[in-house]
Order: sequence, then structure tokens, then C-alpha cells
Amino acid sequence: MNRSQHMSDPNLDTSQEMMQSNNTSKSKQQYYFSISFIIISLIFWIWAIINTIKNSFDAGVVSFLTVLITHTIILISRWKQRGTRRTAISSKCASWSIVGTHLLVTLNYLGGIYAAVATDLIEPPSKRIGFAIYCGVAALIWFISAIIGCRLFSA
Repeated sequence: MNRSQHMSDPNLDTSQEMMQSNNTSKSKQQYYFSISFIIISLIFWIWAIINTIKNSFDAGVVSFLTVLITHTIILISRWKQRGTRRTAISSKCASWSIVGTHLLVTLNYLGGIYAAVATDLIEPPSKRIGFAIYCGVAALIWFISAIIGCRLFSA
């Protein structure tokens, strides 16, 4: 039954139609969330690779790659629905993968705060406070994104 037949059917339960509309909206939000984090993690992953080559190992090489892989897999599973009515992905696997990878990035930034305030790894010393603030803001953003991703992809 196509959409126009649904609309003309007086027996159609409006709650079903609202659920379909909400599912489509959630599907779009998931799509944009994943696309956004693919772009963000790709940029920061490349940056981490450059930092590793020029300076020393940057844990972002690993943590941003996990985010990139997770969101790419989510989009591939979405694209496999091509030709069918797209529905929101609601799975514990997707939700917990997002939480795990985003928290890994959060931990990476928390490690940066530690490196800035408790060690001599950040040189010159005049850059330590700025780096600690940058890492604190980034850790907060990634922590919030883990919560949003968990809610967006949970059943």
C-alpha cells in the first residue's frame, strides 16, 4: 500500500502514521549524526597521524579511527536499506559502539589534561594551560556526544 492510499484510508490508525513519521525523523537524525562524526573524526584522525609523524605518538590515531569505523559501519548498514523504506537503526550494538568509541576519545582528551598539568610532556610550559583548556572542552563535547548517540540509537 503506498503513501497516498494510507492517507485516503479512513481506517488508518493515526498513531501508526505518527510512529512512521517519528521513525523517519529519527532515521534522518541518525544519518546526520553519523555523517557529522565521520567528517569530524576523519579530520582529527589525519591531524593525529601528522602529529605522530612530526612529534610523537598521538593516541588520537587509535581513538578517532574507532569513531570513524563505527559511524561508517552504521552508514553502510543504512545504505543497505536502499530501495526500501528507511527506518531508524535501534540496536544495543550501535548504541554501545557509539558510547564506547566516543568515551575512548573523551579519555584521550582527559589524558591530554593530565599531560598538560602533571607532566613535562607539553612544551613550552607557556602552552600547558591553553592545551589543558582545549582538552577539557573537547572531552566535555565528546562525553556529551556519547550520551546523545546512546539516546539516538537506543531502542
